[in-house]
This record gives sequence, C-alpha cells and structure tokens, in this order.
Amino acid sequence: MAKPKAKPFPSRSPLYPEAIVSGDHPRGVIRITGGAIATIVRKAACSVEGVTRITGNSIVDNIAEFVGSKKIQDRSIQVEIKESSVAIELAINICYGVSLPEIAANVQKNVSAEIHNLTGLTVERVNVIIREMEDIQEAAEK
Repeated sequence: MAKPKAKPFPSRSPLYPEAIVSGDHPRGVIRITGGAIATIVRKAACSVEGVTRITGNSIVDNIAEFVGSKKIQDRSIQVEIKESSVAIELAINICYGVSLPEIAANVQKNVSAEIHNLTGLTVERVNVIIREMEDIQEAAEK
C-alpha cells in the first residue's frame, strides 16, 4: 500500500515536537522543543539588516488574536523536527528598496547558522516568505 504524502508545513499552527540533541549523555537526554527553536529563528531573522519584523497573514492573525490564540510571531514560524534535524518556514516583512533575494538569502544563512550554533541540530532548509515591503520610516515608528 502506498504511503500517503505528509505536508511538510501544516497550514494550521504547528504543534511543537521535540528534537533530541543528545541521547547518549551520561546525565540524561537533552531535548529541545520547537518553541525554543522558533525563538532562535525569530531573533536570528530580525537581526538581519532590512528585515522589519516577523509577520503572518493579517486576516488570520486578526481573528486568532481576537479569540486568544498564540502570538503572531509564533504562528508565522513553522518548525518541522526530525530526530536531530529541523526545517523552518517563516514569513517576514522587509524594508522597501532592498534586494529581496539578498535579504532572503541572508535570513536563511543567519537562521541556519544560529540554530546550528546554539543547538547542534542540522538545518535541512529555511523557507522564507516575504509578505510585505514597508517604508523604512514607517518601520522605525512601529
């Protein structure tokens, strides 16, 4: 029987599983949750010059905030964990006038390096969605 294909990034807010960083440690197992990885992703992406913020789908975010769902940033970062590797998808806004491919590549590089440096996990991929371009002065005011 053919195995059904699983969507790598569910459309709903992901349940954050855990990655096992070290199962052989004499003092016990070390696990990292997807929520902790999402925090690393958020800080690494926002530190790239030209990125104004992590963002989500405004209609979905407005409804979710109204009913008390998770923060926008947590819904805008999806983490897929497999044993000792991760795949990331995040949505960002960037400043108007910057090179989209350059900023996206810098986000991918920074996120991947930061996850690997802080957790030791292998990063399979970092998918970047650029939602909007914002005026630099407007972004500074926000």
